[in-house]
Formats: sequence, C-alpha cells, structure tokens
Amino acid sequence: MSRAFSCLFLVFVVVCTACSTAPASSVPLAKQQGHDPQLGSYDFTPTPAALHAPIGTVTLASLQFPDTLNPLFADTPIDQELDMALWGQPVFYDQQFHVHADQLTEVPLPENGDVQAQGKTIVMHLRHDLRWSDGQPLLASDFAYWWQLNRDANTGATVTSGYDQIASIATPDSFTVVLHMKHAYGPYLSYLPFAAPQHAWGKLHALDLQNVTSIFQAPQVTSGPYKLLSWQDGQRLVLLPNSYYASSTFHGPLLARLIYQAYADSAALSKAARQQRVDVTMGYLEADLPLLEARPATVQLRTQATSAYEHLDFNLAHPLWQDSRIRRAFQLAIDVCSMLKTIAHAADCSRRTTQVEPAPSLYYDAAIQAAPYDPASAKQLLRQVGWVPDAQGILRKDGQAFKVQLVTTAHNALRAATATYIQRQLAAQGIQVQIETYALGSFFGGYTKGGVLATGQYDLSLFSYADGPDADDEFAVFHSSQIPDEVQPDLGNYGRVHDALIDAALNQGRDSSNFADRVAGYHRFLERLAQQVYVIPLYTDVTALTVSQRVQNVIANPNQFAPTWNIADWW
Repeated sequence: MSRAFSCLFLVFVVVCTACSTAPASSVPLAKQQGHDPQLGSYDFTPTPAALHAPIGTVTLASLQFPDTLNPLFADTPIDQELDMALWGQPVFYDQQFHVHADQLTEVPLPENGDVQAQGKTIVMHLRHDLRWSDGQPLLASDFAYWWQLNRDANTGATVTSGYDQIASIATPDSFTVVLHMKHAYGPYLSYLPFAAPQHAWGKLHALDLQNVTSIFQAPQVTSGPYKLLSWQDGQRLVLLPNSYYASSTFHGPLLARLIYQAYADSAALSKAARQQRVDVTMGYLEADLPLLEARPATVQLRTQATSAYEHLDFNLAHPLWQDSRIRRAFQLAIDVCSMLKTIAHAADCSRRTTQVEPAPSLYYDAAIQAAPYDPASAKQLLRQVGWVPDAQGILRKDGQAFKVQLVTTAHNALRAATATYIQRQLAAQGIQVQIETYALGSFFGGYTKGGVLATGQYDLSLFSYADGPDADDEFAVFHSSQIPDEVQPDLGNYGRVHDALIDAALNQGRDSSNFADRVAGYHRFLERLAQQVYVIPLYTDVTALTVSQRVQNVIANPNQFAPTWNIADWW
C-alpha cells in the first residue's frame, strides 16, 4: 500500500452480544515459517466451546459512509476498512506487522519455495475450500480476472501501482496462481491480486462495473467473513455471516449480524460509547479524547502509538538548506520530549520517533539514536555557517535576518500546537518562523493544481505520514525519481530529497525479494537519512479505541487504515 498522509482517523463503533463459531483449519506456523522474520503467531481468544454458530449483533459506526464496498475502487480509509469484513485476502498483516495467510495455504516466501527465479516468479497456493458468498467455487481464474480488471484502464481501479509490476499471470490448475513479475519486486506481498467473481461480473464490460450498484456500492457476491444483506446509501449497512468463508488463519465469522451506520460527528459517537449503546469505538483524534473521560468503568479506553509519525520537512530545493549543519542545528534546537509533555500531555517520551520507520516496522533500525536537545550546539553550528545574532538576538547573515516559512494543515489542534512550539524554540535561537495553514486540498494538491507541498511553496512543512507494513512506502517519499513536476504532478517527494546513496538503498529494498537484503538496504537508507537530517521525525500519532469488557479480539493495529484487520474474529 502506498504511503498516505494522516489527518483524520475514522471512528468505528461496535455493539455486541454473545457470539461464536468453530474455527477454520489453519496451516501450522512451523511449516510455513522457514525462520522468516516476516511471520509470527496469530493471537486469538477462543469462543466458549458450547457455542457452535455465529450469534449476536454488532453495530459499527463512523463519521463517514463508504463510497464503495468494492476493493477495486476503494478510495477512502472507511472503504478499505469495511472491505475487510466483505472480502477475503490472499494474505494480511497483524498488529505486529507480521504477515499471515488468509485465502492461501501459506505465505509465499523464498523459504517455502513459493518465490522462485530470484523473485521473478511468485506462486500462490489457494485453499481448496474457497467459495463465493453465493456458494460458487472461488478459483485461481478469479484472481487472474481481478488483475485483468485492475490493469484495464476502463475499469478505473483506484490503486494500480504495484500490481503493474506483474507481467502476466498463469493458472496451471484451479488452485494455483503463478505471478510472473517484470523483475524481482520486494513489496510483492502487499500486491498479491485479490479475487473477483468472474461468474457474476464477467459478462459486463469493465467500463460498466462502476455503474452497477450490486457491484460498486453494494456488491452482492463477495468472499469475506460477512456478506451484504441491505444497503441504504449514506445511512446504514447490514451484513450477515458468510457461511462459505474459509481462512487459513481466522476462525470466524463469529457474529450473526453486523450493522454499520454513519454518525454526524465525534461528539455524537463518543456519547454513544459513554452511554454504552455501543461496545467498541475507534479512530479518535487525540483532540477527541476528553470526550471519553466521563465513561463507565466497563468501557475501557485504549491508546496505542501508530506507525504514522509527525515530522518537520525541509524544502531542499532552497539554497538555505544545502548545508547539513543548518538542518542539524534545527534538530538540536527542538526539545521533542518537552514538546510531547507540554502539548500532548504525555507522561513520558515513548512516542518520540528517531526515524521514518518507527516500531513495529520490521525495518526499524535500533542503532539510530535520538538526537539530543542541545541549543548551545545548535547556536555553534549556525555561527559556523555565518549566522550570528545582532543586538536583539536575531540571527543575521550578510545583513539578512534568518526568516523561514513553516506550512502545515488547518483544523488540527495538536499540529497547530506543535508548530507554535517549534516556532518558540527556534525564536530562542534567533530564527523567525512564520506559520501558515492550508486546507487539505491546497496543502496536498498536485503540482499542476498548485499544491503547496508539490510545488515547493514553503521552507519548512509540518504534517504526518502513515506508514504501512512494508518499507517500500519510503520510495515514493524519498527517491529522487519521485519529485513532483508538471509531467508527473502527483508524486510525493515533497522535500526534494536527491541523494544517490538513498536512491541506491531504496532500489535495493524494492528490487530484492530476500528479506535480509531488503532490511540491509533500508537500514542504509534510514542511517543516511538520519545522518543528513533531510527530515526531522518528531513523534508518532496515537490511535484510540474504547472497548466494552464484553467484547473479545478487538486488537488495535498501528496501521491507521486497518483497525478492522481481524474483524472476522471479533466476538
């Protein structure tokens, strides 16, 4: 999955009574693991042994209603999160970013022989008991069909990058899918094709799929733990268990009914949680947490650091930032721990991040240490470069005052407080910082639309990146080929990082299917990024959820876009 900015977490609400099911068969971890660090154990609280069928009703609520329930067209976080209830996946990532098989019998890895020809061939072994929600067999040809739709421009699929690294797909039998890659592609596990019901959609032209309600908004033939019973646009969804669902890891579906309904705002949503009209709510902004303070003891508030992190970017196209001593001075001048305690009321400094791959990333580099808060050394570095204070303490060079523009997003209280804190700390160095805020559309707009970041209309920028489980996310942000311009207006290297060593390290991570080689490449990337201070990582964002003591298996995920990752096993 490509990296996305984090500006608003979506909020979910669940109302639940007792429920259960018998677990599906699974592949023993030892058989598929092969000592690969990408794999791990799956945590699951079993249902009472006396219950043998799904039972109970669950209501989920959010501040947004999905635009589509079809993963080919998913465009918003809520689209993706509800897809996890309706659609099976070849593999999925857990809360530790370990990967597990869902529709496959094992995770395709070099160690088990499913990655061949030095990464140019990927073999997907399907479970033999897969079926669509209408009872029809789910076969290898359905995966090939989904990929063909994804590659057809007439379909209008939302995400095509990554899948375009597949040159062709072969299906030697009904339960084997062979991906022939254009070249070895490191993040292949994030781009294994889904399945689409060819028997139900195959007679339609790709161009027509988005115009059919029973395919686009409310698909009637799906493959996940639940299936759609009814759909009221903008209001509510009702889902029932898919009795044909089978998984190599999940045990569900465990609920007899799943209801989804959109709420007007976080105040109404949190009120439902406080009044125990719901059992689980998730996705709050930090600013919303006070709304949950007056809750009963039976409603637990759980907060967890995410893989999204707030950071300060330099516009490296500007001559001001060409000397790394200036960038280092800015880093030394900002007391991140004090910032967290002051603006986020954090009890400690545990949310501080030293790098752009914060834990639990499997590519996290423990050798990278946090830069100290050292304003005296910051002043020395600035003086070395020629910036000296005048009688009023303002830094000047060649008669010019040190003035910079810091841009950030509007309507985010914590981010605004962070910007103001940075402004004060840099003022103590004699640096004048002007803060400007922009609406999301203007801030993140493409180059040809005049987007602030894309066109480089700033000196410093403050916002948040949300990492997925694979470090290839970094390619789009830091590789020199990703600097946006008129020809490629939607690229994401907003900081204009152009470093041959970083390019080589990111290429190694992308072009190898060997996990150890990829880790080595990404560690070189992370170390170079930290050494050159091309970006200043500040702190990780927080995800918050409330959980009734009656609900089991609701496990938060550091990936902000996967709060419902194990919804098949909620009970």
